[in-house]
Amino acid sequence: MEKILKECSPDIVCLQEIDTEEKNLEYLEKFGFKLADYSNSFLKFGKIYGIATFYNPNRLRLIESNFFFLPKSIYEFFLTVLKMLKGGNKSRTLLETHFMLNKSKTRIAVFNTHLTLLGANGIRLKQIKEALVNYEIKEKKPLIMAGDFNYFPYGRKNLENLMKQYGFAEATRNIDYTIKYSPSGKREQYNFIQKLAAKLYSKFFTNRLKIDYIYYKNLVLKKTERIDLRLSDHFPIISYFETNER
Repeated sequence: MEKILKECSPDIVCLQEIDTEEKNLEYLEKFGFKLADYSNSFLKFGKIYGIATFYNPNRLRLIESNFFFLPKSIYEFFLTVLKMLKGGNKSRTLLETHFMLNKSKTRIAVFNTHLTLLGANGIRLKQIKEALVNYEIKEKKPLIMAGDFNYFPYGRKNLENLMKQYGFAEATRNIDYTIKYSPSGKREQYNFIQKLAAKLYSKFFTNRLKIDYIYYKNLVLKKTERIDLRLSDHFPIISYFETNER
């Protein structure tokens, strides 16, 4: 993480499936970043995980932040009782954060999300659509939507059409994969079901998948890169943008 932050020098950092203990959220502060906000999402291995958005205060000023719950898949409803017994009954959420660039005073909205893993792509499309419907999208306001979409390869055109409907372009179009399953699944500390799914998918399809995306509107994309450094089963992605203002 330290190497990426120093070499890439991002202005905004969107993390998913992060342990939201206070000491863990404070880790990025030593590198000059501030926590904009975080939201708990689910229980895993006895810990609460969620999404968190950080920013560089030398470049940006935090205006406001909100989150809202995303609809559950039918599979997640079946798991609700188990989560309640473990004290971690949380729905998937989307974190909506608004910033202002210190220099140009341009306002930018950032959507950080981690969509459901369980269920078909239809539930993930529903989650994205609900997120966009609940947000007053202004035509001239820059907006970035990034995160782990957990969107499997089939029906890719449906995702493209939905995002185009709301005026978004994909910054990660040149990225062919963002996750690589290890043969054993041990590196990622998957549970039994996740290990089984990874093995089956690797055997019959591929061990590389693109499930992380960055979408944008009213910004100029300069470039997007996958950083080939494994901090988890996902590879970090970074996009560079410019505002339309001169």
